[in-house]
Amino acid sequence: MPQQGAPIFASRTRASSYDACSIGAGIDAETARLSAQVDLFWEKERRLYESYGLGAARRVVELGCGPGFVLRHMAHEFPGLELHGLELDPDLVVRAREMFAEESLDVTVREASILDTGYEERAFDFVLVRLVLEHLPDPERALHEILRITKPGGRAVVVDNDFEMHLMASPPVPELREVYSAYCRAREDEGGNPLIGRDLPLLLRETGFVDVDYDIVAAHSAVLGDEIFSRSEGISIPSRLVQDGYLSSSTMGHLSRRWRDVVRSPRHAQIRQLHVSAARRPTI
Repeated sequence: MPQQGAPIFASRTRASSYDACSIGAGIDAETARLSAQVDLFWEKERRLYESYGLGAARRVVELGCGPGFVLRHMAHEFPGLELHGLELDPDLVVRAREMFAEESLDVTVREASILDTGYEERAFDFVLVRLVLEHLPDPERALHEILRITKPGGRAVVVDNDFEMHLMASPPVPELREVYSAYCRAREDEGGNPLIGRDLPLLLRETGFVDVDYDIVAAHSAVLGDEIFSRSEGISIPSRLVQDGYLSSSTMGHLSRRWRDVVRSPRHAQIRQLHVSAARRPTI
């Protein structure tokens, strides 16, 4: 059983198992990790979002926008969009607003829950929900809210992880499986679903969306280099798993040594993937 103390994620009294202040080494480190995580996938995500109609949209919202890094990319690369962000964490809302002000980007950020956004019905042509549903005890409720605020014929895109198909390495690192099993137990104890990536098309269809599509976006260190992988992962979350009793310190030690040997190898690889599902709100 996990040790008593501060949970690795938010408490059950919150609407989400994610808390930027407690998930790793603090909000500054977590914000830096989120920035690298966006950069790791952005080029492929951008092309995929364009194929889903992002460039032709008028009003776009990202629900659970965090510090705003995806919206910043959109603002720079799609200047004709009317961009909105919604975020539950007030500290991340402040950071997003400050970044947009500093860069003179016209993005409106609201502090609210994805479960009750406060947006009018049929408000947006394009709704993006990235790495949010996995944290929710009730993702179905969130999806009904997403459907409500999407215009008829508009597109909703949901992006998430599946921690049985997360970071992989060559040569293989067996301890990674133990780390992700521990991570899954911690996430599930806080009400999340760390395997939700595989279910995204089913969830969209069951909510009432149509024309459901599914893709996997992958990043490879032989293409992007090791440094951005290190920044997007880090050791703060595994360390917190040890602190909270989900992972043994000996496993953490073995992982650190094995990982050091892998990245020192002249022939090695890191692979990470995201699960992406898109669908339309029916026109009638």
